[in-house]
Amino acid sequence: MSDAYGHDDEEGWPVIPSERAKAALNRAAINDVAAFSSFIAMTVAISEAHEMGIQPPGARIDNEAAGTWTIDMPHGHGLARYTYTGKPPTILDEVVMPHLD
Repeated sequence: MSDAYGHDDEEGWPVIPSERAKAALNRAAINDVAAFSSFIAMTVAISEAHEMGIQPPGARIDNEAAGTWTIDMPHGHGLARYTYTGKPPTILDEVVMPHLD
């Protein structure tokens, strides 16, 4: 059953990409299957960690007051910045994959 934030215990903690993050995902999906897989693995890691009430391994706080964090993507595919407020959903603000830009 979903709560007011759209969180469904059976589905895990939602990670919602911003328009900029969606654009990076689209580029990865079209151009590089390894980068696409890295993107998906990173969102699953964030989701699972937040469901447990922790940050994923390697996440670094950017601005504690704003709840913004940075995490490296697997296999050197870039990095992601996200906003975590302690309540679902986590917003994936930006994904930087230099070799796709």
